[in-house]
Amino acid sequence: MFTKEQIFEDIQKIMGEDYAGYIDCKPLNHPENYKVSNDMSDQEFEEMIQDYLLDFNDGHLWLSAKNSKVPFIGFSVRRYEEVLYVTSNQQEQRLKIGDKITMIDGVSIPELAITYNKLLEDDIPERQLWNAVLSKLKTVKVISEENSYVLTLADYERLPYTPEYSFQQINSDIAYIKLTDFAQEAPIKKLLNKNQKALESSDNLIIDVRVNKGGNDSFYFSLLDYMFAEPTWFSSLFAEDQQMSTNHTERNYQLWIPVLKDYLEQELDDLTTNMLKEEIALFEENKGKGLIKMIDDDDYLIKGNATPANVYVLSDVYCGSSGDTLVANAKKSPKVTVVGRSTMGTIDYVNVVTMDYGKYEFNYSIAKMDQKYATNGKGIAPDIYIPWTPEHLKEDVDLTYVLELIEKQR
Repeated sequence: MFTKEQIFEDIQKIMGEDYAGYIDCKPLNHPENYKVSNDMSDQEFEEMIQDYLLDFNDGHLWLSAKNSKVPFIGFSVRRYEEVLYVTSNQQEQRLKIGDKITMIDGVSIPELAITYNKLLEDDIPERQLWNAVLSKLKTVKVISEENSYVLTLADYERLPYTPEYSFQQINSDIAYIKLTDFAQEAPIKKLLNKNQKALESSDNLIIDVRVNKGGNDSFYFSLLDYMFAEPTWFSSLFAEDQQMSTNHTERNYQLWIPVLKDYLEQELDDLTTNMLKEEIALFEENKGKGLIKMIDDDDYLIKGNATPANVYVLSDVYCGSSGDTLVANAKKSPKVTVVGRSTMGTIDYVNVVTMDYGKYEFNYSIAKMDQKYATNGKGIAPDIYIPWTPEHLKEDVDLTYVLELIEKQR
């Protein structure tokens, strides 16, 4: 069993040796500013470590307790101007979607944005992560229709995440796909195979990744066939110096190889299986050599399809990791238009492993892209930007925009 002090010491070692960004982020690494003791409460410890990790501006860095003591408030919010709007009320039934929160613990939203700037992770209101702030505080002032009242926040059990891979034929020439992660290859391939005729007979395809938790890039490769009109080698989408470096430390070998082997337990096609086996062999060959720029001899041929002639990708800040890369790669096709808001921006440091400390798990990346192509904190910008407003809670503004755009182009 690791003590809290031992965990923090080991995390510092990881951040100085094993983390892919240990050189880039050296100026940001100041563990001396954080004091951890074994007699801290679990919640204090978890929040202290998370505060330390936020200094690195990397969304793939986080510590989580297996039985977390951090409160879950049972609803979600998004900021517009000087107010927070309730965007979902999964468990907190005292609130309704569209309710406004004007103060938290008697303090205005703009004032709190200054106090909790680091925790919010962005200065742009629509990109700020307010649920992390709400979990620290006690009361909110709510305006619901014409009523105003103060609500004491409650603590709910966190609901399990259920992925969505869905297809909808909006009309004869518009198909719609929604994907909330790329953690599995089989459901995505099955979805595309089942609806192949509909996809190839539709002039327009809308791909909704506004909420996408990422996963493995190769698991969305079959989707690229519909995004490009002509056969295209995947490697041709990148500049010559846009290469990945992997930190081949002994610890990273011990943590990453099981991840790849777990992927091999999934239902995969032969190409993906071979790619994973080659990645395992490459890591075994370079084990202990530290940070190495990788030259990938493998390539993937995007087959391409003339139809759908137009592809629209819906994006937002809740799309990250492999979701980021899908949007970035989609923008390289002439027939794709990205609509919505910039993605999360968590692809500077990738290939996430988990260090198990018993009660806690620490996640960090073992590979990195050249900082010339950094997107952390910025994300991948859409071709057509649609600001988030409370109108999004009444209708799907982004989807409506795309449908109207398609209608104009008929």
